[in-house]
Amino acid sequence: MLAHDSAGPSDGPVVVLVHGWPLNRTIWSEVSPRLAASGFRVLAPDLPGFGESPPLLGPSPRVEAYAAELAAFLEGFGPHRFAVAGHSFGGYVALALAEMSPHLVGGLGLIASRTGADNDTVRRGRLETIEKVRAGGAKVLLPGLAEKLVGARGAVPWRPRAGRIIEQARAEGVIAGLAAMAARPDRTAVFDKFSGLRLVVHGSADALIPVAEAAHPSTGRPPIRAILPDVGHMPMWESPEATADAVVTWSKALRS
Repeated sequence: MLAHDSAGPSDGPVVVLVHGWPLNRTIWSEVSPRLAASGFRVLAPDLPGFGESPPLLGPSPRVEAYAAELAAFLEGFGPHRFAVAGHSFGGYVALALAEMSPHLVGGLGLIASRTGADNDTVRRGRLETIEKVRAGGAKVLLPGLAEKLVGARGAVPWRPRAGRIIEQARAEGVIAGLAAMAARPDRTAVFDKFSGLRLVVHGSADALIPVAEAAHPSTGRPPIRAILPDVGHMPMWESPEATADAVVTWSKALRS
């Protein structure tokens, strides 16, 4: 069982929020209460190797392995189809989950994420970062990553918190996540062909995944889409009201 937080009525429709790299479930603390107040049960797990969840087993981590662990976690909550929204790396996991276990995913959301694979330059950068973390621990990611995660609008209240989460991250989890991201395939077709309702939330000032790379499927029912002005890579911190509103709108539409 993955470590997780749960909020909202136990009999409410379930929304699953999956954190990004190298973060943990606490990033949803500003959004979960808003969803719970709207009648949804919110599940926010720590992915393997992050927060309080044990690491993946095996020498070559893949996004599919994280998705398999998430599927096993969700199966424990009964025969449901869940609204699953993933932030950044969590979006890659959500896409893999939708492909591997479509019976579990009734709605698919990407928050500051994308559907494509890494290009050669980005992949090479991830592999170089692995070596740096292996030598010096997660703290080598600071302060640059915290500055890229949180845009200027949320810098004062949120960059210190981002820095603390990164500093406390376990090196093996950080490395495994980097390796998984570098090896992931393009899943644009998974999102484009997904038959349920889709969600796209992205900040216009995202310094890690440019808004131009936000998913924009041309087939099927148009997704619930929220492009948030002047927001960086952490919309759940920088604009929690608008992020929660988009998730609530999406989740309610799934029930209609």
